[in-house]
Amino acid sequence: MTRRTSRLRTLTGLCLLATAVPLVLGPTGASAAGTGSGRFVTPFREDGARYDAATNTFSGGFAKGSKTDANGCVLTSTTATGAPKGNSKAYDCLPAGASMVQLPNGKVLFWNALEGEEGITGTDSVLLDGGRLTVNDESRVLDLRTGQPVYAKPSPVDAGAHDTNYGDDLPLGPFSAEHYTYNNGSMFCSDQVLLANGDVIDVGGTDYYTEPYVPVVNKGVVELQGVKNSRIFDAATQRWALGPTMNYGRWYPGLITQADGQLFVASGVTKLLKPVYPSDPARSGTNVEQTETLSIGSAKPQWTVNPATADKSLPLFPRLHLLPDGHVYYDAAGQDFNPFGQSYDEALWETASSYDPKTKSWSDLGVPGADADYLTANPTAAPFVGFRGSTFSAALTMRPSQVSGGVPSYTSASYLTAGGVLGVSPGSYLAVTNSRISTVDTSGGTEALSTVGTGDLNTARWYGTATPLPTGQVYVSSGASVDEVDLPGSESPVLSTELFTPTVSASGAYTGGSWKDVGNQSRKRTYHNNAILQPDGSVLIGGHAPISTGYFQTIDTPDVPGRLGTNNHHDASFQVWQPPYFSDPARPVVDGVSAEGRTLVVHTDDAAHIATVVLMRNTAQTHLVDGDGRTVSLPVLSRTATTVTVGLPSSTAVLPNGPYLLFADKSKTSDLSGHDATTLLPSTEAEQLYVTGRSVPSVYLPATAQFRSSTAVAPMIISQRAATAIVTSAKQQATSVRPAAPATPRDSLDLVARPERSGPSRGVPAGTALVATLLLGAAAGSHLVRRRT
Repeated sequence: MTRRTSRLRTLTGLCLLATAVPLVLGPTGASAAGTGSGRFVTPFREDGARYDAATNTFSGGFAKGSKTDANGCVLTSTTATGAPKGNSKAYDCLPAGASMVQLPNGKVLFWNALEGEEGITGTDSVLLDGGRLTVNDESRVLDLRTGQPVYAKPSPVDAGAHDTNYGDDLPLGPFSAEHYTYNNGSMFCSDQVLLANGDVIDVGGTDYYTEPYVPVVNKGVVELQGVKNSRIFDAATQRWALGPTMNYGRWYPGLITQADGQLFVASGVTKLLKPVYPSDPARSGTNVEQTETLSIGSAKPQWTVNPATADKSLPLFPRLHLLPDGHVYYDAAGQDFNPFGQSYDEALWETASSYDPKTKSWSDLGVPGADADYLTANPTAAPFVGFRGSTFSAALTMRPSQVSGGVPSYTSASYLTAGGVLGVSPGSYLAVTNSRISTVDTSGGTEALSTVGTGDLNTARWYGTATPLPTGQVYVSSGASVDEVDLPGSESPVLSTELFTPTVSASGAYTGGSWKDVGNQSRKRTYHNNAILQPDGSVLIGGHAPISTGYFQTIDTPDVPGRLGTNNHHDASFQVWQPPYFSDPARPVVDGVSAEGRTLVVHTDDAAHIATVVLMRNTAQTHLVDGDGRTVSLPVLSRTATTVTVGLPSSTAVLPNGPYLLFADKSKTSDLSGHDATTLLPSTEAEQLYVTGRSVPSVYLPATAQFRSSTAVAPMIISQRAATAIVTSAKQQATSVRPAAPATPRDSLDLVARPERSGPSRGVPAGTALVATLLLGAAAGSHLVRRRT
């Protein structure tokens, strides 16, 4: 079957989806019907409930052996395994997509947040009883590849972590802390990245307990402690296993892949509400300042605490990015967890900074927006400089500064920030519309920070989620009017969604941009909402797991004039937004990709009109954070009638290890510069590929990819089911059957690397550098087999 036939098959599947699930524009109508604004597909849910657009409700669902209500909770409750005494309804409601990962096999991994809150009723409350009545969050795998949603439960469903770090309980005598075994390893408030082979590593999370605890009344004050565990999700077998343990418990950490393939973790807090540490009093009152590095590729991977020069006070979930010089950039944004979890040194968070993994030290780059040029060009922007809370930091497309000998060089990176609240505690409470782009120029061996203004958001938005698109635009969805954590239930959800189009100079520098309303999503999604880019170029919107109203119980508030009421229940539904380019018949089709030396050859009948080829790292996002997220534009070196040859960067600081989606962008004008996002059309379905390497990136194409280099050998896989790495063929691995097993420590078995070849690579250098956990070929192949057979 040709790719043209395959494309028709894909479009037919989309038509079937639109037929089976009618198009919905949202409860307020909106302008989403036009192709200029994109369009929304009807929301769907795991229990198969029917969505009624007129009332914006679900009905007729069935899950866990019972009918479900409008919120996805079962009507006939039975005490589920793992439910705590006093909260038999802890697992009665379907999980929401608070954290979401686009797996390279085309499926989506997601998990819940604040599991079990809806079961806290009667005389109990979240603040006084949450420590004993909440439970570990459940995970799911969502498969939309056939046009109909299919859900699966990973094993174990809660990833299997258990925290036993109780050394810093407060000495409260008869009112000492009370710990529980069923909620001490939740993935809530952890961070995750994709490994080189497409598996997922997730670190930190939540240990719920009660401190102080009053035995007579079985109550106390909830505490949320950061856990030390890491968990690894095998994308091929849909199983969780435990990975190396960190040295510090971290709740809301920041995790990022370094240029050498190792992982760097910073910040988080070990105790959220009462950060007092008897074992280390000097750490009290602030977040975890110590940073750690995971030694991927060693005989026994482990987390190592970096020297004191690497210590840094950072906000929770600091907005971190990898710069093209290999440094880790902090974009002066994060979660200032009002009204709890403040740090006494929050003033330090106003300054953007850069971490050098070689010297293991930080350098301050300045306060974003405080540069004179920005303030002169934006005279009303003075109140908006510095730290921004509860907002995104979206990596804009990186473009080469020059191309020499067919090798592109990248010397700057730019990040879009918009909305959120101003300043550290107490923050502004009210969301803002201000939008800015911060750029770090790394040319000449130095780093310089600058800021440019953009048009404001059309709607002030706290906790809006940003999704970069292959055109270079950025889509923002969900959020609320005020800081919901300050007073849960006081917010008004934002249903409108917006599309940012940047303006770019002839040299490729960002000069500003503008926001455009592109219609209303159907569901109210505020805290713990999410959205990710899918391989077909659409956006999957999910999440919404709010804190119980007033820190008391789950209570919805009604709509009143001028204020949209809140949905205080978890929302387990998803909705797809199709960008304006989605239904354009002129979208190019990529028939396959070849790896030839330091280039990629993209096979397409639209070769003459391809302006740029972009590599977009698969999304792995939680709490507005995707630290590894990036879009890299590859320069066109040459063309034939049916191919476009593009150059690869020479540094893994530009393309760090991991899975990427390849889109070919077609220009609708005679300008092939690729700068104008409004003229670009991305290819109909991305090609999945992988990047490995400790310094020079090597592209690994899946075994089933068409047009592989003729010099390519059969792909090999690192199997880590034994103490010694065993090399087996992709076919053998794909056909083997492994029984499900509980999560167990993998220590030296989980992250193995081969030495990197020296000199230029040829063909597809399978396994030339870092290959993390399991099944590279088998995990990647299933999606491509579906598309090409």
